[in-house]
Formats: sequence, C-alpha cells, structure tokens
Amino acid sequence: MTLHPEVLAELIGEEVLVARDRLAGRAHTVEAVDGFVYCMFEIPSGRYRLRLDCRDYDAEPPRLAVVDDDDHPLPGDRWPPGLLYSSVPLHPVLDAPWACVRGTFEYHCYPGHTGGDDAWDIHRTDLRIPDLLSHLLQRCGR
Repeated sequence: MTLHPEVLAELIGEEVLVARDRLAGRAHTVEAVDGFVYCMFEIPSGRYRLRLDCRDYDAEPPRLAVVDDDDHPLPGDRWPPGLLYSSVPLHPVLDAPWACVRGTFEYHCYPGHTGGDDAWDIHRTDLRIPDLLSHLLQRCGR
C-alpha cells in the first residue's frame, strides 16, 4: 500500500537527515527533491550523482539510477566503477543498467530475487535509505 504523499515526504526527509549524518565525509550532498533522493560524491574516476526514485517507498524499494546534472540516466559505461552489475549489465526485465544491491527495486524485481529470503517485504523495515546509500557508496569505493 502506498503512503499518503505528506507521510511519504516526511519519512523520506527523516531518512535523508540520518543519511547526511552517517555519510558525512563520504558524500558531498544528500538531498530529497519531490520523492527523489540524490547523493553526490567523488572518487578518483570522477564525480557522480546517484538518484533513488522513492515515490513508491516503502511499498516498493527505491529505483536506482546514476544521473547527469540534468537528471538524465547515464548508460552503464558511465557509472562509477564497482556499481554496475557487470555479469548482466542490462537488467533482464527493465532493460536498463543496474546494480545488484538488495534494497533497490532492480534487485528485488530480478527473476532470481523475487521470492523467499529476497522479497522486499522481508527487508523493508530494516533496510532503509541511509543503509542503502551507505552500501552503494561502499561498492563505489567510497
């Protein structure tokens, strides 16, 4: 069931505040804008901007994209090293670059992760936005 927009905005806002605190020194900025969470960071290979589409959170996990400054999704070859799932660079259902990371929509809709211990409903109360961002940054070496 989808949350009321005001409740969702408050929930995302609270999680962004926790993420800012936890990721201080690892991310330049973490911000919420109209149901999206953006995390900007730098590593030796460049400056990157992660976008989590949280408009259906937490009924559904956030959708992950690496985006440019105009908010356009980047192709996989422009993602930060270590984040793109290189074994299957285009998601077999979504036909888009993806990271095989529990807590993302892409992970939980992957055919091998749709049931059992990988169902989103099992993880949604203990795998929150700050945890997800921390793990994504770790995968990027940050």
